[in-house]
Amino acid sequence: MNITKPRLDQFKITGSTVGDVHFPYVKWLSPFDGTNGATSTTDESDINATVTFQGSSTISTTQSKFGGSSLYSPNANPAGVYVTGAGSTVQLTADFTFEWWFHRIQVSVASNQASGPIYGQSSITTCASKGLLIGYVSTGTSTTSGLLYCSSNASSWNVASAVVLGNGSLGTVGQWVHLALVRSGSDWSFYVDGSRTYNGSLGSDTISAPGTNILLGKSWDSTNQMEGYWDDFRLTQGLARYTGASFTVPTTAHLTSAGDVNKHIVVNSDADGVAIGTGGISQARIAKAWVNLDSTQAAASMIRESYNVSSMTDTATGRYTINFSTALSNANFCFAGSAGNNASTTTNGRDVTNDGTRTTSALPIRVTRDNDVAVEDSYVGVIVFGN
Repeated sequence: MNITKPRLDQFKITGSTVGDVHFPYVKWLSPFDGTNGATSTTDESDINATVTFQGSSTISTTQSKFGGSSLYSPNANPAGVYVTGAGSTVQLTADFTFEWWFHRIQVSVASNQASGPIYGQSSITTCASKGLLIGYVSTGTSTTSGLLYCSSNASSWNVASAVVLGNGSLGTVGQWVHLALVRSGSDWSFYVDGSRTYNGSLGSDTISAPGTNILLGKSWDSTNQMEGYWDDFRLTQGLARYTGASFTVPTTAHLTSAGDVNKHIVVNSDADGVAIGTGGISQARIAKAWVNLDSTQAAASMIRESYNVSSMTDTATGRYTINFSTALSNANFCFAGSAGNNASTTTNGRDVTNDGTRTTSALPIRVTRDNDVAVEDSYVGVIVFGN
């Protein structure tokens, strides 16, 4: 029987093939697309929450990062938009990522204003409940650096109280800036245009939600809101989309679906974990990390090429830790590895095995010869699969 090898041009992809493989984690996604002056918009997440406008806030075509429009929130009270679901459909019990684009108009800021979302409020006007407050302005503080307040007991700011988020966290007047707050385990980071301006260990306690409201473009208490535009707001629950000192900010609007589950060509990106051809296909079928390294080099120079690997740690001869750029959702992942000398040299059998306790953000490995002697090889390759 003759078997003809198919040509690449014989393959055809049909249907919607672009998707965010992490889309099931998204709990609020508003691109704020619409006509100028509109007072309604949609939540593009699977939650499909009702987005309610306050005061004279509207969809505006005056400014936009993507899509030709954005949310305009004036220097007034009430202002902004809100959805309900804090503590129920949106539970900040583990990792999470808040991210949005902000174009600040207001030059002088006032106490109680905010440049970011407010989570877990019992009221949409007074904002007295203690949940999560991002980018807060306090009396006498910087006009460029916002504060973080967070509670796990609903009665005090026991998780974070006036934590300085860093320069640029209140946005930049007249410019679009990408802002993101990320929790990965107990590690918290704030990013301005992909550069980390704050990092600290604030714990992994569940964030309190005395009320169900999540607000954007709203001041704290009854003060006028900071005037500006918001675009492409996304809240991801159960996933730290960004870790490390920096990341590449999205260059297009966030994807609003998981894509087509029946395709099998995968391309990943930092911003969205984008899968071309797989869309919502099970993450367990997608390589979450891989690395090609030369273990004879110093740790800082080991990596030749990699995906989702930020660095290597050399713990002893033949013993290394692979550090992931973006943590996996749990440590129950699988990996496969191979090792050897350069291609022109005969290599005896090699084993690449687990070496100690793995975590969601790191995999310790050991490279040995067939007599269980640890070795350093010029070629070591590891690939990781999991959720």
